[in-house]
Amino acid sequence: MAIHTITLEQTANVPKNVLFHLLSDHENLGRFFNAEFSLVRQGKPEANGIGAIREVTTGPFTFQEQIIDYKENEHLHYKIIQGGPVKEHGGWIRFQNINANQSLIHYRINFSPKIKGTGWLIKYLLEKDIKNALSHIAQLGESEWKR
Repeated sequence: MAIHTITLEQTANVPKNVLFHLLSDHENLGRFFNAEFSLVRQGKPEANGIGAIREVTTGPFTFQEQIIDYKENEHLHYKIIQGGPVKEHGGWIRFQNINANQSLIHYRINFSPKIKGTGWLIKYLLEKDIKNALSHIAQLGESEWKR
């Protein structure tokens, strides 16, 4: 089956550590994404770090994602390990300072659909949800950081 790729970027007027904290807080990601999240297993040594497993429920789908690479304030990499409408799904999120008060989130996903011919729809829905979530993360980060 074809591999689909989504690549999105979002800038924000905050240092990258603010954005990293918001996007690596697995149990509270539901405030940004159109899904419910829970932390099934903590990572080590950080609870949200390598080995952490989060359960995601969106629409009729429930699946688990595992953090497989994590460097605080730099990047996190996850993959779906169970469930969902996709296979071979990997997500890479990098955080980069543009200057002292501005940063960039670079979010990339690769996946193959489980059902042939549905990749375009999954890509459309994921891209729309992630774009919206990244915008909300930037807005919240900016409002919290300015306090």
